[in-house]
Amino acid sequence: MISPDDKARRLVDQLQTVMEGTEGAVARNAAVRDALSSQEIRVLRTVGRHEHCIMSAIAERIRLSLSSVTGLIDRLVEKKLVCRDRSAEDRRVVKVELTDEGRELHTAVVDSQVQFARGLLKTLSPAEQDDLLSLFGKISDRIKSEKKSA
Repeated sequence: MISPDDKARRLVDQLQTVMEGTEGAVARNAAVRDALSSQEIRVLRTVGRHEHCIMSAIAERIRLSLSSVTGLIDRLVEKKLVCRDRSAEDRRVVKVELTDEGRELHTAVVDSQVQFARGLLKTLSPAEQDDLLSLFGKISDRIKSEKKSA
C-alpha cells in the first residue's frame, strides 16, 4: 500500500509533468514564442484569465515581487499587449487589462493549452475524462476555498 506522503509526492511529480507539458505546448506556438518570454506569458495568461487585474494581484497570482511584475507589465505595455490605468479612487492602485492585440495573443496561448489538453484526454475513455474533470474540479474548489480563508 502506498503511504499518503508517497501519494502526495506522486501527485506533485505528475502535476509538474503536466504543467511542463502545457508550458511546452505554448512555447511551441511560434506566434507566442516569438512575441513573449515565459514570464510575460505568465502575466498575459493571468491578466487574460482575470480580465481587470491590479498589479499586486498579478504579483500574488504568479508568485513574483511587485517590482518584477512592474517590469514585465512595462514590457507588455511597450508591446501594446496590455494597458494600465490608475484607479480614480486610489492613485496607488494600478489596473491592468489586455488590449485587442493582447486578447489575440492570449487566445493563441489558451488555444495551445487546449490543444495539448485535448491530446491528453484522448488517452482516456469518455467516462475517465469525466472522472478526471470531476476530481480536478474538487481539487480546484479546495484551492479556491483555502485562498478565500487565508
